[in-house]
Order: sequence, then C-alpha cells, then structure tokens
Amino acid sequence: MQALAQRLQKLFSVPEWIYVQQAKLGDREAFGKLYQLYLDKIYRYVYFRVGQNKELAEDLASDVFVKAWEKLEQYKSGSFQAWIYAIARNTVIDNYRTQKQHIALTETIADEKQNHEEEIFKKLEIEKIKQALGKLTDEQQEIITLKFISDVPNSQIADIMGKRQDAVRALQSRAIKALQEILV
Repeated sequence: MQALAQRLQKLFSVPEWIYVQQAKLGDREAFGKLYQLYLDKIYRYVYFRVGQNKELAEDLASDVFVKAWEKLEQYKSGSFQAWIYAIARNTVIDNYRTQKQHIALTETIADEKQNHEEEIFKKLEIEKIKQALGKLTDEQQEIITLKFISDVPNSQIADIMGKRQDAVRALQSRAIKALQEILV
C-alpha cells in the first residue's frame, strides 16, 4: 500500500490532508512533507511576533513542529494550517509568559543589493512602521502579522484567535485604521 501511495505522490500533487492522515498513523516522511509546507510560514509568523529575533524564532518554530508531532492525534478535522498556527500562537504566548517581557516588532533586514540611499530610506520607513505597530494592542499586532505578513485568510485567523470571522474583520479594520492614524 505504501508503494502505491509513493507512486501516486510522484504522479500527483498530494493534498495536505493525505499527509496529515499518514502522519497521524506515524509516518514521519508525511509529517516531513507538512513540515516543508509550513516551516517558512510558521517561522515568519513567529519571527515577527518575537521582535525579529532570529535565534528565538528558530527555536520557537522548531518547538511548534515538535508540539504538532506530539499532539497530532488530537487533530480531528478542519484546517491543518489553522491548527498549526494556533500551536504557533500559543507557543509565542508561552514564551512571553516565561520571559515576562514584551518584545516589540523590529525592522527587517534590508536587501544587500540596494544602494545605500535606498537602504537608509527603507530603514527609516520600516522604523516608522515598526514604531506604529508597537503602539497597537497585542491583538491588533497579531492580526496584522497573520493577515499581512503570514498571508493567512480571515477564516483561519478566526480559528487561530478563537474569534468569529466578523470579529476578525472588525479587529483588522480597527488595526488598519489605528495604523493609518499613527502614521499620518
């Protein structure tokens, strides 16, 4: 049966749910495929939530996948992406609790190919946005990070944050309006 599944994987793009079902049965390779699908997204989300601290983001992203593997039997149905983002969110919250500090979002690394003037301008703009984001509530920062940095759809943001979709849209709208007011 596994040989047939491997041949089908070569012929067709295997849907995520098949990887999830195989991983739930203990297939480490299937979980590895899920890891490959979500590592960059989860890392990016965690990276921006922990103040762009590369080492901490790497550690926490790794923790997310360890927890996902350990708790995979608890995943029942629905969006796997929302489930793993909820683990990431809780991991970041747990980190804040243990660190007893709030780390603000910081600027991203500038592209090395840009000329010096563009780099300085970009850093100033990023710093302005970073400071504006720092003035938002934690919920507003989280929704901006999920929606615009991690590109998660509102339906899954609702699952991740434990809110209704209309509440997510309202929070997103208030966060954008607050950013606009701060930046103007």
